[in-house]
Amino acid sequence: MIYVVPIEPIDHRYTQQWYENIPHQLVVKSGDDGSNIHTIDGDTLLSDTTQGGFLDFADTNWYKSSQIIKISQMFSNKLIKSGDIFLVTDAWNPVIIAIRYMSELLHVPVEIHGIWHAGAYDPTDILGLKMTKPWPWHQERAFFHACDYNYFATEFHANLFKTNLNIPTEYHNKIIISGQPHEMLTDQVYQAHFKRGPKLHRIIWPHRVNADKQPEIAEDLSETMTSVEWIFTQKAVPKLNKPSYYEHISMSRLAFSCSLHENLGISMMEATLMECIPVVPDRASYAEMYLPVFKYPSVWTSSYSNYLQHKDELLRYLNLRLLDSDSYQSALQEQIQILKDKYLHATVMYNKILKRS
Repeated sequence: MIYVVPIEPIDHRYTQQWYENIPHQLVVKSGDDGSNIHTIDGDTLLSDTTQGGFLDFADTNWYKSSQIIKISQMFSNKLIKSGDIFLVTDAWNPVIIAIRYMSELLHVPVEIHGIWHAGAYDPTDILGLKMTKPWPWHQERAFFHACDYNYFATEFHANLFKTNLNIPTEYHNKIIISGQPHEMLTDQVYQAHFKRGPKLHRIIWPHRVNADKQPEIAEDLSETMTSVEWIFTQKAVPKLNKPSYYEHISMSRLAFSCSLHENLGISMMEATLMECIPVVPDRASYAEMYLPVFKYPSVWTSSYSNYLQHKDELLRYLNLRLLDSDSYQSALQEQIQILKDKYLHATVMYNKILKRS
């Protein structure tokens, strides 16, 4: 049996797409009727997020704790069998420790797969910024070692994790570069893009309003570029659901990022798939994911003070792409294909779970 232990599904996050997509992909790729694939839901209090966070920091603990309760009941009722597989779609989940604890002490050997998103090991992530050290680092190492396999979307993310947590070389075989399971996202983006209106003289900033995303840089640019419409998706009133979010992106000409922290960057991939010209700093996962023509020097936005020093250069860079967007279309199509081929699917992970070479 394969048990999917999902991250909580939130409508305006990709987690809702994952909730539906991952079990579906496992059924399709296994070639059977899906009777051996089961989702272990958690219970929710809310359906929103903490300001600046990817999840609600209280509700996520309620959700994950209820998953622990349900899995504990399954072990107690002897429903979990030797050889069963657990896919935990957010590896920052204490359910991993609980599963390993029960598996070993109840003599029911199981396999645990975990997908890593971010954590305190990244000094620019909200966990890295706000959590006191070293306790979360020890927790992250425990999650890692309790998993049989740990999945990372990019080389950058995997290297960041193993370097900052000092993972010994002998355990690097537990690290797998896999892309992420965004097959449904790709389909939904295509459908939304197919329905879109004409591209507008618009730049979209599609991030959470949090320190690591440096919204103050984008806000200053928007105040300077008065002839250009700027859209800040997380500040929209009323709050955007997925269809309206995609509508705003699909009609934008450029998508701009100045993030310090990106282990993959879903929103910039969504924008690129909708044929927005991506403008990203040459750092974090962007460095390996995007063609040189779409990357500006990292130092230009490595801090607000550096931004002010390089503001004129960044303005010229943005205006060139706004005013001559046609000349970037060939490279844009190449970039879209790179994202589809390497980062927007998790075939490597599915094959590992389904024991395929």
